[in-house]
Amino acid sequence: MSAMSQQLQIGEDIVPIPVTQPLTRQDPHAGSNPLKTLLRILGTLLVSPLLLVVAVGGFLIVLADFTWFRLREIRYGHPQPKGLWEF
Repeated sequence: MSAMSQQLQIGEDIVPIPVTQPLTRQDPHAGSNPLKTLLRILGTLLVSPLLLVVAVGGFLIVLADFTWFRLREIRYGHPQPKGLWEF
């Protein structure tokens, strides 16, 4: 058992643990321009509601389309297949 501990000590003496520098800075916004940051915040505040309105509008259009054709199918029965576009 003492021979094993000697081998471990020799291996530890030969290969030191390297000290590495961190790849990122501690404060990523330390050198940023305040005007650029303000413009980015304003852009986000202006674009986010528009994207939300577009997404909700698209969802409502698809829902209305599905509801319209589903109600027609329930009322009049399944229509005859129309070729490629009939799934």
